[in-house]
Amino acid sequence: MEELLVFDLDGTLIDGEDCITDLTRTALNKLDELGVAWTVATGRMPHGGREALPDVRFRHPQAYKNGVLIWDLNENVRINAQPMDPMELVEVCRRLEVHGINPWLNTLDHEDRIGAVIRRIGTEREEAWAKYMESQAINVQLNADFSSIQEQILNVFAVTENQKVLYMAEELADIPNVQVYAGPDMYREGYYWMDIHHISGTKGDAVKFLQRQTGAKRLVCFGDSDNDVSMFKLADEAYAMENALDEVKAVSTGIIGKNTDSAIAYFLAERYGFSL
Repeated sequence: MEELLVFDLDGTLIDGEDCITDLTRTALNKLDELGVAWTVATGRMPHGGREALPDVRFRHPQAYKNGVLIWDLNENVRINAQPMDPMELVEVCRRLEVHGINPWLNTLDHEDRIGAVIRRIGTEREEAWAKYMESQAINVQLNADFSSIQEQILNVFAVTENQKVLYMAEELADIPNVQVYAGPDMYREGYYWMDIHHISGTKGDAVKFLQRQTGAKRLVCFGDSDNDVSMFKLADEAYAMENALDEVKAVSTGIIGKNTDSAIAYFLAERYGFSL
C-alpha cells in the first residue's frame, strides 16, 4: 500500500452542519474505487463517527477519542485502546470538582461495550446528553465513587458553560500521564468542551498504529485543531484547513479550503485526477 489518508472529522471532513456533503461522499467513494486507503481520526466516540458518516463502509479501522481508541465501526469491536490510569483519573476528577466541573467518563468493558459514568446529573444539558447516549445504546451509570469503577476509563470530558475547563491543562500539568484538550463548542454558542485522556492515546500514536497495520509507506493527514498536531508532526504530508488554528497551519505541508466548502473533496479530485 502506497499511502494512507487520515481525516479529522469536525472542522475538516464534515461541514458546519455536522454532516458529510454529497461531494465529499463522492470523493471518498472515488478513493475506494482507486484503491486509495483512507480512514478517520477524531475526538468523537464511535457512535459520533457513525452519525457524521452514515452508511459509510470503512475498509480500515478508525481512531476515536483523539487516538485513545482504535475501533472497527463495521463490526463494532475494539482493535486497540489506551485507558487512563485509575489513580490518576480519581485525582483529575477531584480537581475538576474543585472548579465546579462535573465530569463525564467514557468507559469500555471486557466485552467491548461502551458506557458512560457521571456522579450526578444536575443540569438540563447533562440530562439531554444522558438521553442522547442512551439513544445510542450507551449505558449511563450514576456513580459518586469513581475509584469503584471496574471498566476501563477511556477519557474524561465535559460540555459546559463553565469557562474554567479552558484552564485545566495548566491545572493538571503535574499529572504525568494526562493529556488535556479544551476549547469553545463550535456547535453551541456560550458552551465549552474539554477532553482528558492518557498522554499516549494521541492521534499521532493512533495514526502510526494504523500505518503499521495497513502497511502503508506514506501517511497523509488532514485536520484543523490542536488535537491534530501530533499526527501532523508524524505525517509525510499534512494539510490544514483554511479554518484551522494557526498552530496547526504552522506544522502543515499546505493549507486547503474551508470544511464548509467541501475543500477535502476538491483537493482529492485534483490530487487523484477524478471528477466530482
